[in-house]
Amino acid sequence: MTEKKKEKVECVCHTRWSLKAISFHSDVKGRLITLSDGGRRVSRDESSFCHGLTFSGRPVKTQEKLRLRVERCGRDWHGALRLGFTHVSPEKTTLPPLAIPDLTNSPLYAAVIVPEHICRSGSEIEFMLKKNGRLRIRSSDGTHTEQTTLNPEWPVWAMIDLYGQTTAVTMLGSKMKRWIFTSRSCPALTHIKHTGDKETQEKKKQMSMLEQRNLRNHHLDNTDHEAPDCEECVVCYSDVANYCLSCGHKCVCTSCAMRVHTMFGTCPLCRQPLGSFHPYDH
Repeated sequence: MTEKKKEKVECVCHTRWSLKAISFHSDVKGRLITLSDGGRRVSRDESSFCHGLTFSGRPVKTQEKLRLRVERCGRDWHGALRLGFTHVSPEKTTLPPLAIPDLTNSPLYAAVIVPEHICRSGSEIEFMLKKNGRLRIRSSDGTHTEQTTLNPEWPVWAMIDLYGQTTAVTMLGSKMKRWIFTSRSCPALTHIKHTGDKETQEKKKQMSMLEQRNLRNHHLDNTDHEAPDCEECVVCYSDVANYCLSCGHKCVCTSCAMRVHTMFGTCPLCRQPLGSFHPYDH
């Protein structure tokens, strides 16, 4: 019996202009989602049409095109895949049953419905966030774009909702056109898992817990409505306060502004409801 040859996969993760390997987030996923193939494939239990939310395992770049292949479609449900992006890191997202409308009610989340006729088994779909803030989806059946409320200059994570008939998809990698060439992510399964020493990861985890505690304390204890603007972020105490909340206080950094907006919706200094936030010049 002739041994079947293994598929040769070229590693590109060590080239100068390559993109980091990309897979689905291993810890944040809908309750009916199962990961396989080193985090590249996600499947949804067909007992329900929802609870199939997944995210990219790392932030994606503006203009970075993510490529998916639909592996399996059920026949018991109507509707199909939902694709989009979010400014909120997956770890900070409380997962609802559906991306639309449960998450897209917030301006920090954006997703579009992929038509059923595109989501056939074997179909390949490409989606990206453009520099003008539009979300673009491309398949063999054409291209669809839709304007979003997302800011292309902020970090974003991809959001994939296995909804309705779509029950399994595989992440084929990503690519991004540069000046005269195209950068690609590494497709090798051995490079899917994120690397880094345990000590560094533990420090990041502790820092995240400290930031959340500070965030809660400011909302519970600070009642000074006339508090002055701050040079450093009042939440993490590590980054410069370079964002202005809608109440007028310049007191948080980029990432903490998004956390305050999504987790509390009020200013950590004066506790007024927030409508928007934007960078300002020192």
